[in-house]
Amino acid sequence: MPLPVKIGLFLVLCVALWLFIRWRSPRPEFPPLQTDPDDPLLLAAMERATATLEAFRSHLAGPRESALVKLRFVSSSGQVEHLWAEVVEVLGPGELGVRLVTPPVTHNGTLDRLHRCAFEDIEDWQVRDSAGKIHGGFTQRAMFAIARRDGIALPEQLRAHEAEYADT
Repeated sequence: MPLPVKIGLFLVLCVALWLFIRWRSPRPEFPPLQTDPDDPLLLAAMERATATLEAFRSHLAGPRESALVKLRFVSSSGQVEHLWAEVVEVLGPGELGVRLVTPPVTHNGTLDRLHRCAFEDIEDWQVRDSAGKIHGGFTQRAMFAIARRDGIALPEQLRAHEAEYADT
Protein backbone atom coordinates (compact mmCIF):
# COMPACT_ATOMS: atom_id res chain seq x y z
CA MET A 1 0.00 0.00 0.00
CA PRO A 2 1.47 3.39 -1.00
CA LEU A 3 2.44 5.80 1.80
CA PRO A 4 -0.16 8.52 0.92
CA VAL A 5 -2.94 5.93 1.17
CA LYS A 6 -1.65 4.79 4.58
CA ILE A 7 -1.54 8.39 5.82
CA GLY A 8 -5.05 9.05 4.51
CA LEU A 9 -6.37 5.89 6.15
CA PHE A 10 -4.68 6.84 9.42
CA LEU A 11 -6.26 10.33 9.33
CA VAL A 12 -9.71 8.88 8.62
CA LEU A 13 -9.36 6.48 11.57
CA CYS A 14 -8.24 9.34 13.86
CA VAL A 15 -11.22 11.48 12.88
CA ALA A 16 -13.59 8.52 13.32
CA LEU A 17 -12.16 7.82 16.78
CA TRP A 18 -12.44 11.50 17.75
CA LEU A 19 -16.09 11.62 16.58
CA PHE A 20 -16.91 8.41 18.47
CA ILE A 21 -15.38 9.70 21.73
CA ARG A 22 -17.15 13.05 21.35
CA TRP A 23 -20.48 11.32 20.69
CA ARG A 24 -20.13 8.92 23.66
CA SER A 25 -19.01 11.44 26.28
CA PRO A 26 -21.90 12.89 28.30
CA ARG A 27 -22.48 16.60 28.00
CA PRO A 28 -25.06 18.90 29.45
CA GLU A 29 -27.73 20.00 27.02
CA PHE A 30 -26.74 23.61 27.72
CA PRO A 31 -23.34 24.83 28.88
CA PRO A 32 -23.41 26.10 32.47
CA LEU A 33 -23.70 29.84 32.93
CA GLN A 34 -20.70 31.13 34.83
CA THR A 35 -21.90 33.55 37.50
CA ASP A 36 -20.30 35.33 40.40
CA PRO A 37 -21.71 33.86 43.63
CA ASP A 38 -21.83 37.42 44.97
CA ASP A 39 -23.87 38.74 42.03
CA PRO A 40 -26.60 40.98 43.53
CA LEU A 41 -29.32 39.25 41.46
CA LEU A 42 -28.26 35.83 42.73
CA LEU A 43 -28.01 36.99 46.36
CA ALA A 44 -31.47 38.61 46.14
CA ALA A 45 -32.87 35.38 44.68
CA MET A 46 -31.50 33.33 47.57
CA GLU A 47 -32.94 35.80 50.08
CA ARG A 48 -36.33 35.61 48.39
CA ALA A 49 -36.22 31.81 48.42
CA THR A 50 -35.58 31.66 52.16
CA ALA A 51 -38.15 34.38 52.83
CA THR A 52 -40.82 32.33 51.04
CA LEU A 53 -40.26 28.95 52.69
CA GLU A 54 -43.79 29.08 54.15
CA ALA A 55 -45.17 29.31 50.61
CA PHE A 56 -43.00 26.29 49.77
CA ARG A 57 -44.53 24.38 52.70
CA SER A 58 -48.04 25.15 51.47
CA HIS A 59 -47.15 24.02 47.93
CA LEU A 60 -45.79 20.77 49.38
CA ALA A 61 -49.11 20.16 51.12
CA GLY A 62 -51.16 20.71 47.96
CA PRO A 63 -51.45 18.79 44.72
CA ARG A 64 -48.23 18.96 42.72
CA GLU A 65 -46.29 17.23 39.99
CA SER A 66 -42.85 17.68 41.54
CA ALA A 67 -40.86 19.55 44.17
CA LEU A 68 -37.16 20.36 44.26
CA VAL A 69 -34.83 22.06 46.74
CA LYS A 70 -31.37 23.52 46.20
CA LEU A 71 -28.84 22.65 48.88
CA ARG A 72 -25.30 23.70 49.76
CA PHE A 73 -23.02 20.67 49.40
CA VAL A 74 -19.36 20.36 50.41
CA SER A 75 -17.63 17.74 48.27
CA SER A 76 -14.86 15.37 49.30
CA SER A 77 -12.36 17.86 47.85
CA GLY A 78 -13.73 20.66 50.07
CA GLN A 79 -15.41 22.50 47.18
CA VAL A 80 -18.83 24.04 47.77
CA GLU A 81 -21.45 23.13 45.19
CA HIS A 82 -25.14 24.00 45.03
CA LEU A 83 -27.15 20.93 44.09
CA TRP A 84 -30.80 20.41 43.24
CA ALA A 85 -32.56 17.54 45.01
CA GLU A 86 -36.02 16.06 44.47
CA VAL A 87 -38.30 16.06 47.51
CA VAL A 88 -39.13 12.40 48.12
CA GLU A 89 -41.07 12.84 51.37
CA VAL A 90 -41.87 15.27 54.15
CA LEU A 91 -40.35 13.67 57.26
CA GLY A 92 -41.65 16.21 59.74
CA PRO A 93 -42.35 19.91 60.19
CA GLY A 94 -38.70 20.86 59.66
CA GLU A 95 -37.20 18.01 57.66
CA LEU A 96 -37.43 16.53 54.17
CA GLY A 97 -36.23 13.30 52.59
CA VAL A 98 -34.57 14.19 49.27
CA ARG A 99 -32.81 12.52 46.34
CA LEU A 100 -29.93 14.39 44.70
CA VAL A 101 -30.77 15.25 41.11
CA THR A 102 -27.68 17.27 40.25
CA PRO A 103 -24.53 15.16 40.62
CA PRO A 104 -21.63 16.92 42.35
CA VAL A 105 -18.80 17.73 39.97
CA THR A 106 -15.91 17.89 42.45
CA HIS A 107 -16.79 14.88 44.62
CA ASN A 108 -14.70 11.70 44.51
CA GLY A 109 -15.87 8.28 45.61
CA THR A 110 -19.36 6.98 46.16
CA LEU A 111 -22.15 9.24 47.32
CA ASP A 112 -25.57 8.17 48.51
CA ARG A 113 -28.18 10.09 46.53
CA LEU A 114 -30.76 9.91 49.36
CA HIS A 115 -30.38 12.53 52.10
CA ARG A 116 -32.28 14.28 54.85
CA CYS A 117 -32.37 18.04 54.81
CA ALA A 118 -33.64 20.61 57.26
CA PHE A 119 -35.74 23.51 56.00
CA GLU A 120 -33.05 25.94 57.18
CA ASP A 121 -30.58 24.24 54.78
CA ILE A 122 -32.70 25.10 51.72
CA GLU A 123 -31.12 27.74 49.47
CA ASP A 124 -33.90 27.68 46.89
CA TRP A 125 -37.05 25.70 46.15
CA GLN A 126 -39.22 24.94 43.16
CA VAL A 127 -42.62 23.29 42.89
CA ARG A 128 -44.42 22.38 39.67
CA ASP A 129 -48.12 22.47 40.46
CA SER A 130 -50.74 20.15 38.98
CA ALA A 131 -51.45 22.72 36.25
CA GLY A 132 -47.80 22.64 35.16
CA LYS A 133 -46.81 26.08 36.48
CA ILE A 134 -43.51 26.41 38.36
CA HIS A 135 -43.45 28.26 41.70
CA GLY A 136 -40.16 29.34 43.26
CA GLY A 137 -36.97 28.60 41.32
CA PHE A 138 -35.65 32.04 42.23
CA THR A 139 -31.97 31.29 41.55
CA GLN A 140 -32.83 29.85 38.14
CA ARG A 141 -34.82 32.98 37.32
CA ALA A 142 -31.84 35.07 38.46
CA MET A 143 -29.56 33.07 36.15
CA PHE A 144 -31.87 33.87 33.22
CA ALA A 145 -31.83 37.57 34.18
CA ILE A 146 -28.03 37.55 34.53
CA ALA A 147 -27.68 35.96 31.09
CA ARG A 148 -29.91 38.64 29.54
CA ARG A 149 -28.06 41.42 31.42
CA ASP A 150 -24.71 40.06 30.20
CA GLY A 151 -25.91 39.82 26.58
CA ILE A 152 -26.16 36.02 26.47
CA ALA A 153 -29.03 34.78 24.32
CA LEU A 154 -30.96 31.97 25.99
CA PRO A 155 -31.68 28.92 23.82
CA GLU A 156 -35.32 28.47 22.77
CA GLN A 157 -35.84 25.55 25.20
CA LEU A 158 -34.73 27.69 28.17
CA ARG A 159 -36.94 30.59 27.07
CA ALA A 160 -39.88 28.16 26.92
CA HIS A 161 -38.97 26.85 30.39
CA GLU A 162 -38.81 30.42 31.71
CA ALA A 163 -42.38 30.99 30.51
CA GLU A 164 -43.58 28.16 32.80
CA TYR A 165 -42.81 30.13 35.97
CA ALA A 166 -45.77 31.44 37.95
CA ASP A 167 -45.67 34.95 39.38
CA THR A 168 -44.61 34.03 42.92
